[in-house]
Amino acid sequence: MDKWLNSHWFARAVALLLAVMMWMVVNLETEPTSSIDGNQPVFIDGVNLHVKYDTDQFQVVKQQRTVQVALQSNNPFYRHNFFPSDSWEVYVDATGLGKGTHKVPVQYKGFPDEVKVGIIPNMVEITLEEKKTVEREVNVEMLGQVAPGYSAGEPIVKPFRALVRVPESQVDTVAAVKASVDLEGATSPIKTTVPLKVVDKSGNVIQGADVVPLTVEVNIPVTSPFVKVPLKINLTNEMPNGYSLASVDSSVDEVTVYGPKEVVDALKSSTYTGPSIDLSNLTSDRVLELKLPLMENIVKVEPEYLKVSLKVVPSTTKRLEKIPIRISGLSESMQAKVLSTDGEEISTVDFDIIGAAEVLDQFRQEDLQIVADVSNMPAGVYEVALNYIFNQSDYIKQASNAPKQVTVEITNKQR
Repeated sequence: MDKWLNSHWFARAVALLLAVMMWMVVNLETEPTSSIDGNQPVFIDGVNLHVKYDTDQFQVVKQQRTVQVALQSNNPFYRHNFFPSDSWEVYVDATGLGKGTHKVPVQYKGFPDEVKVGIIPNMVEITLEEKKTVEREVNVEMLGQVAPGYSAGEPIVKPFRALVRVPESQVDTVAAVKASVDLEGATSPIKTTVPLKVVDKSGNVIQGADVVPLTVEVNIPVTSPFVKVPLKINLTNEMPNGYSLASVDSSVDEVTVYGPKEVVDALKSSTYTGPSIDLSNLTSDRVLELKLPLMENIVKVEPEYLKVSLKVVPSTTKRLEKIPIRISGLSESMQAKVLSTDGEEISTVDFDIIGAAEVLDQFRQEDLQIVADVSNMPAGVYEVALNYIFNQSDYIKQASNAPKQVTVEITNKQR
């Protein structure tokens, strides 16, 4: 017996016998199971149902969210669902359908050819509603509190209007477009790009609303020993006749100003005056590198230099009609009216504006205010200068036919 145990031929024989026994055990247990499982489908519940449709024109307002998928195959690899879920898709195709409720077949793709696929249900109803566009001003929602001793100023939003596209039935629910900015612990001015959200009258976000632009730039000044403020490039004199500015692009839009607290505080709601550019001889495009000047009592400004690109094009004109005249600075106990040369009351004026064609094409009457300032004026009749305030003041100016002043009659309100 000891000789057998010490023999390498005996050890090899025992190993071969064990290998044959293990092969028999595995094959006898697994093969019958395969033949039984091959006829049994595998069910996948809660599969997301995707809807393909014209997202520019319509919105899905009602649909079935999920379906059940049944898979059947003789291949055990697929019977046990051993393939990635992101390789296949279950969907309905409504790209050619208009508004209304439609019954459409459920389709699928991405499954292997040897797998039989069943969808439950195989027909579903979807409702498409046509989209409409409305315009709203962007409101800044300031969240949190700045650091103790600091204060936040009035936010500046660019652009300040947005287009909202929603299903027709939701147009009246669009109350505002909001940009939320977190102020918590802020010790310096905030300049950030934030996404827009569309809300209803209760402040709830309207899901599925499309908004253009998706984001806006928000500047919120914060009072501190140093402050970051928008840079104002000083454009002096008028362009030569026949030429207009199409754009002025600066390498920086804002600067950080350092100085005594009382000086810095005075800048918190204004802009920093940058270098001056003389437009009187400008007849072609220019790129200038300029040093930022130091205002009185300012210690340092960052950055020190900036580049300014000016695009010059031939001028064109555009006629404006019935532009309202706004009276400002009137005491609550007074009333005022604007008079024509023959003494009749008027409220609007007609005139031309001058600028680059591409700028005038985008100009809207809402981008202009005409103001007659009557601050500190008692009752009486006055010749008051008109102030033309353009949303893009560097690119547009009023023509010579625009009235420079109007007659304003101020009287006491009757008690």
